[in-house]
Amino acid sequence: MSRSVTEVQEANRERARPMAPDDRRAAMIEAVIPLLKQHGRDVSTRQIAEACGVAEGTVFRAFKDKESLITAAIEAYFDPLPFRTAIASIDPDLPVEQKLGAVLRLLRERFSGVIGFMSALRMSDGPPPVVRTAGAEWIDRLQELLAPNVDELAVPIELVAYHLRLVAFASSIPPFNIPHRFSDEELLALVAHGVLKPEGSHRCSGASF
Repeated sequence: MSRSVTEVQEANRERARPMAPDDRRAAMIEAVIPLLKQHGRDVSTRQIAEACGVAEGTVFRAFKDKESLITAAIEAYFDPLPFRTAIASIDPDLPVEQKLGAVLRLLRERFSGVIGFMSALRMSDGPPPVVRTAGAEWIDRLQELLAPNVDELAVPIELVAYHLRLVAFASSIPPFNIPHRFSDEELLALVAHGVLKPEGSHRCSGASF
C-alpha cells in the first residue's frame, strides 16, 4: 500500500534531520572498521566518506584528520566490553559443556578478529593498552557463568579460563591451522576431555615400567 504525502514528507524530514555530533562520530567509526580490515591504513578519505554516506569535508569536521578517525576506530574495535557482555549473556542454565563451547567460540572469534585487524593495520607493537589491560574482567564473567558447575570441573575456573584462552588464541593463528583446520567442536573436546580415552575404556599396552 502506498504511503500518503504526509508520511513521505515525515520520512524525508527524518532522513534529513542532522545527527548529534557524538552519534555521527560513532556512525563513522562503525562504517570505517570494515574498510580498515580490507585496506588497512591505505584506506582513502574518499572511501571513508562513501562508506559513511557523507562528503569528505564532513569527515574532517568530525575528526581532524584520517589518522584521528583510524585511532578512534582501533579503540572502538578493541573495546573489551562487548566481549564481556557476550559472555555474560550466555544462558547460565545450559549444560557445562555447552557453556564452555559458547565461551570458546567467542574467544576464537575475538582472537581471529583481533589478529586479522592488527595484520591489516600493520600493528607490529601489539594491541593498544585497552586490550593489554582488559585482563581479568572476562574471567570474572566466566566465574559467574560456571559457578553452578564448579563441582563438575577438575580444575579451578580461573585455570579453565586460561585453557580456553590458550587453545582459542593458538587456533586463531593461521599457520597453526595447517594442515588441519580445527573446528570448535574438536577444540572443545580437547579442553573438556583431553586426548586420552576414559579410564577403563582401553587396554594396557603391556609395557613394563
